Amino acid sequence: MSLDWEGLRTFAHVCQTGNMTAAARELGVNQTTIARRIARLEEWLGYPVLHRDGRLLRATPRARSLLETAQTMQTTVSTLLENQPASDNDRHAVTGIVRVTGVDAILEHCVAPHLAALHQKHPALALELIGANRNLSLPQRETDIAIRLARPETGAFHIRRLGMLGSGVYYSGNHPPVNPYDVPWIDLDDFFADKPEQKWLAANFPDRTTIGYANRGSIMVAMMRGQPCCAVLPVCVGQAHQDLKRLEGYHPDGREVWLLTHQDKRHLPQVRVVADWLADVLVDGRGITRP
Repeated sequence: MSLDWEGLRTFAHVCQTGNMTAAARELGVNQTTIARRIARLEEWLGYPVLHRDGRLLRATPRARSLLETAQTMQTTVSTLLENQPASDNDRHAVTGIVRVTGVDAILEHCVAPHLAALHQKHPALALELIGANRNLSLPQRETDIAIRLARPETGAFHIRRLGMLGSGVYYSGNHPPVNPYDVPWIDLDDFFADKPEQKWLAANFPDRTTIGYANRGSIMVAMMRGQPCCAVLPVCVGQAHQDLKRLEGYHPDGREVWLLTHQDKRHLPQVRVVADWLADVLVDGRGITRP
């Protein structure tokens, strides 16, 4: 009997996602197809490969070595496709639309300003930037590439850690305050209370007077105008506004920046080009620094 590669691939995706519904979304098929492939694989092997562990599907003890093999094969194939050499004609013939999602601040200040250079090198390539504070789903194919500020714990992704998104204390007004407590603050809303920069702010300025809240850096900047006040902002946001000045001596905790591509898409020429370009332009040594 020939090797059931499709069954092995499906088995690996089910174990990675923990359920057949998510695996079906990642592979672009329906749940019935997933169940049929698993059943065919089990018939081919002669033993069960999945069992339920709480709410998740896991490899059975007997199938764990098979899962390692399937994951190794999956990585090998993806790497082989990704590393296929491209001719000069291929590089200039990259076409299509690549959708990138990430937080507004990074897309607006670290990605969008470099579009002209990408277009000059690949004139037939289009970039779609989707700014969102929620993470659009790679498994559900809402996006091709995701820029995240936290490493996902599960999912069939190719993940690159790019660097650290720095933050600073910025003030508006003609003269910096002698003490940041002397002026009011604009804060991120409570949804972000568990983020590193907000924890730093709560620990260092617990009794500050807050006069406004927002869920985006650009809105916070707009709220700061016309009055002396302070805010913790990503460096890429603060340095983009000449009317804001950074207070020296304060170093809020930064956030890790991760670049994610779906394993089934990372070998596509247009996705490879944009992913490599993003890894290059995002880490500028100012807003985002290398780890």
